Amino acid sequence: MTAQKKTTQYDAAEQAVNAALDAAENLAAQGAEAVDAAIATSEDALKEGWDKTQAYADEQAAAFKNGFGQAANLAQDNLTAAFSAAKQANQGWNAYTQQVMDYTKKAFAENVTMAGKFAAAKTPDEFISLQSEAADKAVNRVSAQARKLNDIALKSAAKTVQPLNKQYEKNLDTFAN
Repeated sequence: MTAQKKTTQYDAAEQAVNAALDAAENLAAQGAEAVDAAIATSEDALKEGWDKTQAYADEQAAAFKNGFGQAANLAQDNLTAAFSAAKQANQGWNAYTQQVMDYTKKAFAENVTMAGKFAAAKTPDEFISLQSEAADKAVNRVSAQARKLNDIALKSAAKTVQPLNKQYEKNLDTFAN
């Protein structure tokens, strides 16, 4: 009996060890599955995060490229408007100076003619009458010249500002949208 008792005890111990080994093996398998699942979940989350980051970076790069292109186009348009305004201002200045030169020539010719009349005056009354005529012509000539120069300046200013105003409105529309 003692031999059987020892065998039974030995069998019970072996069964206990085997049960412990099976439990440890089962626990290790479950731990490995948990680790594999955690790694897979981490990989999926990492891939999803990377994809979202890449999509955001692509979106931002496209927006930057588009914004840079718009800025370059606006800069070019602004420069074109400035050159157009400068051209209009130059044309206005040329018209203004041409009018001044024409006035100077006309005034000089009229003054030479008037000087001849003064030299030909024979009486003090005739001389005084010529002075009155010369003063009247000078006032009328200066007044007419001032109106002409003012008209040229106003038209030139309007033409000069026109391309700048158009570009300003275009810039406002671009930035408002």
